Amino acid sequence: MRYYETAFLITPDLSEEDTEKLISQMGEIVKKNKGRMIDVDKWGKRKLAYPIKKHDSAFYVFFYYGGIPETYAELERQFKQKETIIRYLTLRKEEEFSLGEETKKKTKKEKPEKAEKQEAEKPPEKKESKSVSKEKTEKDKAPEEPEKGDKS
Repeated sequence: MRYYETAFLITPDLSEEDTEKLISQMGEIVKKNKGRMIDVDKWGKRKLAYPIKKHDSAFYVFFYYGGIPETYAELERQFKQKETIIRYLTLRKEEEFSLGEETKKKTKKEKPEKAEKQEAEKPPEKKESKSVSKEKTEKDKAPEEPEKGDKS
C-alpha cells in the first residue's frame, strides 16, 4: 500500500453544506477504490496568493490516505470533472503518516541522532601543542616604543 497526500481547493461561493457534501463525496471515492482514509484536514476559507479562475479565496482541504495507484488516479479524474474544485495536487509519501503526539516525539528523537551522525562524519581536529617556552615569547616581542607625546 502506498501513502498519499492530496490537497484541493474548493470555490468559496459554495455553501457550507455543499462544501461538506463535496468533501464527503471525495472521501467515498478513496474508500470505493481500495483506499484507506487516514485523515481529513479542513483548513477552511483562506486568501489565495494570486487569483485562480477569478477567485481570490478558496476552501482548503487535505486528504491523507493509503491505497493503490488507481485510487489517486480516480480521485484526480473526479477533480477534473468538478467545476467547484479549482486546484488540486497529490503527493506520494514514502512512509505511513504519523499524526499528533507521535510526530512530535519522532522529531525530538531524530534530532540527537542526526547530531551524533554529523559528529561522527567530521574528521578529528588537529590539536596544536601550546608548550612554548617563555624565552621564545619574550624574544619575539618587539621593544615598546614610546608614544610621540611622551618625552622620557
